[in-house]
Amino acid sequence: MAFHKKIPFWYRLVSPLCLVLALISLFCAFALLAKGMPEVGVELHRARIEDNQEHQTRLEDRLKKSRWVRRVLIGGLFASAIVFVGAGFMTLNPARSDE
Repeated sequence: MAFHKKIPFWYRLVSPLCLVLALISLFCAFALLAKGMPEVGVELHRARIEDNQEHQTRLEDRLKKSRWVRRVLIGGLFASAIVFVGAGFMTLNPARSDE
């Protein structure tokens, strides 16, 4: 006589939810890739022309930081998508029969 425990409803939602979150993460990562890198603004060009070193350095540092943040964000989104896909497939229960 087999003893079957009733699986709570939210346990059945974990795997599809992880896979949906992976798709959303991939969508956002590719959207950020399609948007392009932050570009040099008019202020930085003006600071270079006027030879204002302090202002130019500050604007270049801001540009480097925004590019670094963008790379980290894209990498984090791809990494989270991989984790969500792994978690989604690991939470699948192959022994469970669809009722």
